[in-house]
Amino acid sequence: MSTHLLAVVTTLLLSPPTLAQPPSDDELYQRLMNGPDTVKALEAALGQADKISTLTLYLAAKTALQEDRLEDSAFLFYAAQLRARFDRECFPPQARGSADPLVAYEPVSQALGGAINPQVMAKPKIFARALARLEKWTPKAPREYSPGYEFTERKTEPEAQKLAQQHRTEFISRMTGLSSLLNDEEYFAAFRVIQAQNLGDSDKRPTREAVDQATDIMKRLEKEKGLKGVFSK
Repeated sequence: MSTHLLAVVTTLLLSPPTLAQPPSDDELYQRLMNGPDTVKALEAALGQADKISTLTLYLAAKTALQEDRLEDSAFLFYAAQLRARFDRECFPPQARGSADPLVAYEPVSQALGGAINPQVMAKPKIFARALARLEKWTPKAPREYSPGYEFTERKTEPEAQKLAQQHRTEFISRMTGLSSLLNDEEYFAAFRVIQAQNLGDSDKRPTREAVDQATDIMKRLEKEKGLKGVFSK
């Protein structure tokens, strides 16, 4: 993660608009943010990943990335996105518009995603392992849990799981489909060309011809395999 991006994520996590870590997460959140032993705090977060808040999951994902634990980072990052949607169903927020939690989380998610996604997708086997863990993970809402924002009611955990199921299924399906594509050697080689075009140094970027060829290969394989990938709508 670049120094600039790290600073952006840290600032957002320190003062997220209209959001806060719930009291049950406060000690863990502070340990992840301030130390002194962030690695032990990360292990604690992984051990209770189904019971901690969206913000704490995002912070744990950032910590894992800083520790070069890419698989853990990706798993925690994607879990945070699913937790946010589950919480919205389980704890309908009072706020609307820009103060809606799903909207308020976007800057953190975008900043972290910009760091995590390119790295983990460039390592398809790690990406696949992170997603396999995500498929087995389910957010919980124990009595002491709160989402970190004001809500109108507290629904039951089974009711919220049911309401959030469609989004969860679609999210995991799309991500595992992309993972399958990236584990195809031809698709992955083309993907790396597109990555080099989007993320590489200006003097090392591939030619327009190479980019066009890579794009055609990826679109063809997405269509042939019936999977949603980089170029799927």
